[in-house]
Amino acid sequence: MINQSDIKISEQFLSTLGLAKRAGKLVIGWDRISEYKGDIHLIIVSCDASDRTKKNASVRSECVLTDIDMARIGSALGIKRAALVAVTDIGFSDLLKRKLSGSKQ
Repeated sequence: MINQSDIKISEQFLSTLGLAKRAGKLVIGWDRISEYKGDIHLIIVSCDASDRTKKNASVRSECVLTDIDMARIGSALGIKRAALVAVTDIGFSDLLKRKLSGSKQ
């Protein structure tokens, strides 16, 4: 059974993710992440990403495996789907980590 507070945290997390995209602080997709030359503070991984994708992401930066699927992450970003999203700003990274940890309490 899904807890209502988990849904609220999830929506807050996705809203923050969308805000980070509008601020230009995200890199989306493994190809772009692997080519990105700047600092990546956090990589968010969807729950339905492949094992290979998860492994590749964990080599590049700190990863957080979410319980949110690719379609919901993509919808929050205005695209069809996204398995990996890299956060390039430390402030957004910290905020997203707090929102995720709040959903697991």
